[in-house]
Amino acid sequence: MMIELKKVSKTFPGSDRPSVDQVSFRVNQGNICVLLGPSGCGKTTILRMINRLEEPSSGEIIVNGENITGVDPPILRRSIGYVIQQIGLLPHRTIEQNIALVPELLGWSTSRTMKRVRELLEMMGLNPEEVARKYPYQLSGGQMQRVGVARAMAADPPIMLMDEPFGAVDPIVRIRLQDEFLSLQQRLGKTICFVTHDINEAIKMGDYLIIFNQGRLVQMGHPIDVLISPADDFVLSLIGDDRGVKILDLTKSEALMEPAGEIPGDLIESGCVVQSIQPVKAALEVMMKKNSDQVGIFRGDQAIGLLSWDRIKKHVNRVSG
Repeated sequence: MMIELKKVSKTFPGSDRPSVDQVSFRVNQGNICVLLGPSGCGKTTILRMINRLEEPSSGEIIVNGENITGVDPPILRRSIGYVIQQIGLLPHRTIEQNIALVPELLGWSTSRTMKRVRELLEMMGLNPEEVARKYPYQLSGGQMQRVGVARAMAADPPIMLMDEPFGAVDPIVRIRLQDEFLSLQQRLGKTICFVTHDINEAIKMGDYLIIFNQGRLVQMGHPIDVLISPADDFVLSLIGDDRGVKILDLTKSEALMEPAGEIPGDLIESGCVVQSIQPVKAALEVMMKKNSDQVGIFRGDQAIGLLSWDRIKKHVNRVSG
């Protein structure tokens, strides 16, 4: 499934300026596209228009080659999972009843629905025997957020819209939920629009970033491209002064290493080594832990190079300059 917006605008009644102003972009199948920007910049309105909870004032929204204005809204929404920060679980329904909501609307049999509920709870790291018959108020914030994601995935929709989905939980739980969802995405390959105002979350989650300011699209690109070449002062202020450090999260260790057929034995003996695909930030953490100014780089069992603190520092200075 692919999503495309063509010169989409939205002006709400009584407003003298558009909430979304001539926005065009495309989300390719299987990608996570992160909509990034401060509160009120139009991100949530875009999600609501894709789901036809709001209608555009002008422009076109295309889903899988079809203009969504020609699709009955309830039918469209059944093919799109929607996760919001407030979770939105129905308090008078049990967890399994919440997750079963869309399958029931689609006319699934009880046995098929319950099998899917159990499968999703296990996928989210929740024990069905412990939580299925509980009510939302009996779960922690992190557990409820998992249930919210499970409910959005219940009918296996090809598209998911996620509006600050992990924003309501504490930072430690948030990081764990991000990791778990990325692991799921590797297996499931959904087409996802993910809204956040947190640059670190955007960099971690996104295959592609789309940055907004006051309803206008100001920059699009791969996270590392945005970090290296911010379009203007607004983007620069949004991504922060530590963008050089952020890049270390996106750069593989092998990209900065100095090729070498052998690695000093003391590095290997002390465990001061990383795999080539690990980020430079991980290599830096190993250096600090082992009190070393370099690490050995391996590809599987094969030693392929050395990465030094000096090379990392030069890279950070270059991209931050």
